[in-house]
This record gives sequence, C-alpha cells and structure tokens, in this order.
Amino acid sequence: MVVCQIRERMEKGEESLAKAFQLLQKQHGATPTVSKSVDDEDSGWQAVIYDFIERRRQNSRSTTMKDLTRHMERVKQTLAKKPRPQSGADLMRSFARQHFKNCPPGKSGRITQMNNVRGLLRHAIKEFGYDSRWKPLETDDLRELIGTDDRPTEDKLTPPVMPNDLGNLLDALRDADRTSLMLLVGIIGIYGLRPLEVSQLIWEDGHLKVRPGGKRNKATRGKKQKNRLVLPFDVPGREGEGERLVMLWRTGTIRFPQTVLNRINEAEEKGFKPVGDEIRQQLQRFRFWQGLEATRSGLTPYSLGHGCAYRMHKSYDRPLSIRDAAALLGHTPQEHHASYGQWIDEAGLIEAVERITGAGRTTLEGDTLSPLDLHPEAA
Repeated sequence: MVVCQIRERMEKGEESLAKAFQLLQKQHGATPTVSKSVDDEDSGWQAVIYDFIERRRQNSRSTTMKDLTRHMERVKQTLAKKPRPQSGADLMRSFARQHFKNCPPGKSGRITQMNNVRGLLRHAIKEFGYDSRWKPLETDDLRELIGTDDRPTEDKLTPPVMPNDLGNLLDALRDADRTSLMLLVGIIGIYGLRPLEVSQLIWEDGHLKVRPGGKRNKATRGKKQKNRLVLPFDVPGREGEGERLVMLWRTGTIRFPQTVLNRINEAEEKGFKPVGDEIRQQLQRFRFWQGLEATRSGLTPYSLGHGCAYRMHKSYDRPLSIRDAAALLGHTPQEHHASYGQWIDEAGLIEAVERITGAGRTTLEGDTLSPLDLHPEAA
C-alpha cells in the first residue's frame, strides 16, 4: 500500500521519490532501523543489556566498563522489582528511587548513571525495535531525577590540605617508617600533582615533568601535548623539601609503595584510575590522614594538589599569578579561577589585608561588633 501511495504521488508530479517517501514516513510514523530482535519486550531486556554492554566495550576503557556493568546490573534489579516498569519514564524513576539514596543530588554519580540508562533505552528502541514508550526522560524531568547540589559554592570544592597539615602529615609518615608513602605524598603535595600523575613523572632537562596522557578531557583530547613542567612549592619553614624528595626518587634511594608501582605498571592496560584508587586506599589506612579527614569534611588525595594551589596564592609574600599557577598545575587560567578563586574565608581575607596594610586585629578572637552594640552617643 505504501508503494502504491508513493507511485501515485510521483505520477501526479507532486513529489520526487525521496520527498514522497519522507512525507509518508512522517504521516505513518518513522520505523526504527532494527538490526536485532527479541521474543517480547519484557523477556528481552537481558539480550538488550548484553548487546548494549558489548557495543560500548569496543570504545571504552576498562574502568568505564566496570561502572557501566555495575549500572546495568542495577537496571536488571529495577526491571525485576514489581510492579515492573512499563515505559522509559517508569524505568528511570524506579531506578532513581532504588539506587540514588546514597548518591548526592546534582553530582556526577547520578548524572553518569542516568546517562547510561538513557543510552540503554535508546539502544533498545533503535537496535531491537522497542516501542516508543521506552523513550528516556529528557530536560526538566531528567533534571528532577538528578537533583540539584544546593550546598554553598565553597562547600562543593574539594578542600586543600593546609600548609601545616601537609608538613605534619609528612613528619608522621616519616616517624611511622612509611618512607615510601611519605615520598609519594610529598611529591604530590609539594609539586601540585593529581594522584594519577605520579605514573607519568619523568626527569627532563634538569626538571621534574609530567608526560601527557594522564588527564583526558575535552580540552586535551586529540591535541598534541608536551611534557608539563612542575616546580616545588614547599611549606613555609620547610624550604628545599620538594627537591630533596625528588632526588630520593630519581636515585632510587626510596621508591613509591610497591602496590602503587604495580598499578602504574598496569596503567597502559587498565587505565590511570586504579593508580589514584590505590593511593587513596594507602592514605585512608594511615591514622594521621584519618584524623585530617575527620576534621576537614570532603578531604581526598586530590586535596594534596589543591594544597599546592592554595600555597601558590596564600603562603608567600608574592603570590603567583593565575596564569603561571594554571600552567604549572596543567589547566587553563579560566579553570584555575573557577576552581580555586572561591577559596575565600574570613580568616584568609583578614590575613591578606593585614599583609598588604600592615594593620593588626581590631577585635579580640571570637568578638563580634555591630551598630546595635554601640551606645547611642557613640553611634
């Protein structure tokens, strides 16, 4: 019948073949390009999920596949729970109710899981011919499931390890005879590295540098990069410590922890994430770090590098410019300002103004003063 309608339009001279076909597609509803099939939609999800995972495996890292596989297992749990979802919207809402209880709103955990579920639903429609009711949620409905991170902006930032805390951490590691971990933590913290970048360190032209490849994002993907120079920003009063640690590393006098070296040796095959994961585990087993975590909410191994950024701007008589700091830390000035320009607390403001003006404190610690506290004649 469709063929007859196309022929009729063409014989009347109304449309070309392509145009007539497009109009009829729009009139009757476009049929998806189906390359696979299942007996019925309810029982076919196992096959759809398996095919979706295998398709993604062709272009994804092992760490990405690990997350995707875990998310698809959660989809299976959602599909098995009664009442069974009967549409894409049902599935996504049920998935969120079951699996987002311990996943903070508005953050990457929810976003990644929702993107994977949406990808599965599109795959089911396109490749297996599932009904259009399985289309995933979009725009406002999707944002409602992901939620909004409503914490104050400063609370969202990964906090820096403060200068004295870094010095005390290195001393505690040395006293505990954890010299391998001390070497690792010291180089990360003093040179402002991301934890995974220890797998990319080289000594070149008399300086410590980081080879490209550890950090992948839209700005770096597909671009040829040179080795990035990194320089030490020692804790005030501990000058020269960074260079001494690098000398110990270069000469092999002290090596990184063996488990970290194992992950570094596997990075080409398994990616860089296991390197960072191992460093995190090593730190979280150390009692002094546990104490820092208890007193500084949100502290992570990335806080070591953030502490270097903090010292660049806060700890020396002449703060480093944003452009220079960004180059040493391996990102753009815009990223640097967005990430670190919001580290402003009252104590830091007071210290900065005192450094510039030479003015001392005009109130006692803990005192507050407002116009209502003044006598009428003083006001």
